[in-house]
Amino acid sequence: MRHRRTAFIATALCAVAAAGTAVAIAAPASAALTTSCTGTASDVTVPNDLFVPANKSCDLTNVTINGATTVRGGGNLLLTDSRLNGTLTVQDNGFVDIERTTVTGAVKLNSAFGGYAENSTLGANVTATSSGFFYSIGSSLVGVSSTNGETYLESARMSKNLTTSGDVLTDVYNSVIEGTVDISGAQTGSVVCTSEVDGNASISGSTAADGSLVQVGASAPLTGCGFDVFAGNLALTGNASPVYVSDNVVRDDLTCTGNASAPVGSSSRIRGQATDQCAPAPAGAAAPNARTLAPNAAAKSAAPATSRGADALAAVKSRGNSGTAAAHQAGRAAIGS
Repeated sequence: MRHRRTAFIATALCAVAAAGTAVAIAAPASAALTTSCTGTASDVTVPNDLFVPANKSCDLTNVTINGATTVRGGGNLLLTDSRLNGTLTVQDNGFVDIERTTVTGAVKLNSAFGGYAENSTLGANVTATSSGFFYSIGSSLVGVSSTNGETYLESARMSKNLTTSGDVLTDVYNSVIEGTVDISGAQTGSVVCTSEVDGNASISGSTAADGSLVQVGASAPLTGCGFDVFAGNLALTGNASPVYVSDNVVRDDLTCTGNASAPVGSSSRIRGQATDQCAPAPAGAAAPNARTLAPNAAAKSAAPATSRGADALAAVKSRGNSGTAAAHQAGRAAIGS
């Protein structure tokens, strides 16, 4: 996504432990070292922890960091073709853009502006708390947990669980999730398209906000959505937004209860039981609960499914561009060796 030149500046801060008068216990010299990064750097190794100061920008290419990495409030960290051998923490209104990069430790977004990962490997859980968004394209993930944010996954491979609560939206496209999915209280609902979930999946409590919907595999009302495969149970419960579920394979049970309106859908292949609002009609009778998607519903669709992440992607580009410009203006960061 970014096209930027690489260069070099910054300060290194060293905190040294003081020994007591009775018993002196010396810490290793490298244990307290922390490197500050403002500016740009490439082709170096940072042997210790690194932080981006508040409201500053750091742009790194082909850099290895052998310690914890922290983006302080309002700061920007842009990583390309790099490796972080430790945790990554992004603090209040901070931003991180990770491209073709590996992070071995946990990623924590704490009231952050947002986090973006493209064609990268995140080797531990991503936890986003009251942050703007976590947006991932073509990346390998372990697990994602988001509270009061926005989660958008495209072409992801996740080895564990996806859990969100109170997100603006939680959308999954063309992805494989080997664990469970638990999406609750999404303000504008959730869309799951052309994906595989190996554990149980649940979408519940979405609100009736303007434009809100739950769409699982159906070709409408949003276009460009294909069928999903659920290896466990699929539960759609207590959603105030309209629910559309069609053309999926569900290897266990499909449960639809307490939704404000009966789900719209047809042609799902259920190997277990479909119950309550999704229960099949008796032979020769019309279904009392589930409604069939109208043949012309796709023609009435206002937008493709993937357009739901457009606002977050625009925020990624805008913040990434301003962060890159600020880093290059700051000059070369004297970090690593």
